[in-house]
Amino acid sequence: MVGRIGIIDLGSNTFHLLIVDTFADKSFKTVHKERSFVGLAEDGISVLSQKAIEVGLETLILFKSILEEHKVEHIKVIGTAALRSAQNSNEFISKVEKTLGFEIEVIEGDREAELIFKGVSLLHSMTGNHLIMDIGGGSVEFIVVSNGNRTWSRSYNIGVGVLHDKFHKTEPIAKTEISELIAFLYRELEDLQATIQNIDALIGASGSFEVVESMNGNPISSDKISEVSLDDYWKVSAKIIEASYIERSQMSGLPISRAKLIVVAMILIDVVIEMVSPKKIMISPFALKEGLLSELYG
Repeated sequence: MVGRIGIIDLGSNTFHLLIVDTFADKSFKTVHKERSFVGLAEDGISVLSQKAIEVGLETLILFKSILEEHKVEHIKVIGTAALRSAQNSNEFISKVEKTLGFEIEVIEGDREAELIFKGVSLLHSMTGNHLIMDIGGGSVEFIVVSNGNRTWSRSYNIGVGVLHDKFHKTEPIAKTEISELIAFLYRELEDLQATIQNIDALIGASGSFEVVESMNGNPISSDKISEVSLDDYWKVSAKIIEASYIERSQMSGLPISRAKLIVVAMILIDVVIEMVSPKKIMISPFALKEGLLSELYG
């Protein structure tokens, strides 16, 4: 073994911790994985609420204890959309650095897309044309891949926290709100639609896609690409969109932490599927964290 390392991804919805052992042959073995819903972007990404800052600090205190327990030698902490956009993000960053000693690197959206691509590439060669989609709380990354090569990518500030704050005002979501959201997404994603041609598969690399898998009764894989049929996707999407928050919070396979924001996520995926007409949907458990790992340690 070369060394034990820890990567923390401060996502706009969820904080992720990955601890791995690295080896001389450039392989790695997962020692521990942890995720905690923090909701930095639950009310949009303009300002971090004091509650979100407190929950974020509590989560990182827990993560630090896990890192110490596993005697991690090297730690890398990455911040994404909420921390690059919020007016008071420096308040949170300085508290983390002062309290826990973590140095946070806040990355731009293009860099985020690059790391997501590298993470998915560890599991799938992507022969043919693929569109990778990673839905976060503050931003959504799209990466077009042709025969394993990244040909186009972009990050949009249309994460589920942003969309919920703008459009989802009633329970269940009103038809007028759905129409307004769909129109907004078509305007925002106009250049994506112009770029896409003949997509073999839409690859989802986020928790919203995992919900589709789990609500279909399938176990969520931690180390391999899985597939969900378009028919199964549409059934899950319709069920979620038509339900109230109380109904969603009681659905099997839908974590309670995702019940609030999942509706706009499904509408977003609906729009993208209508735009690009993929032949199938695939789900990757690897994304930014694993992409950073592959870059740093081969």
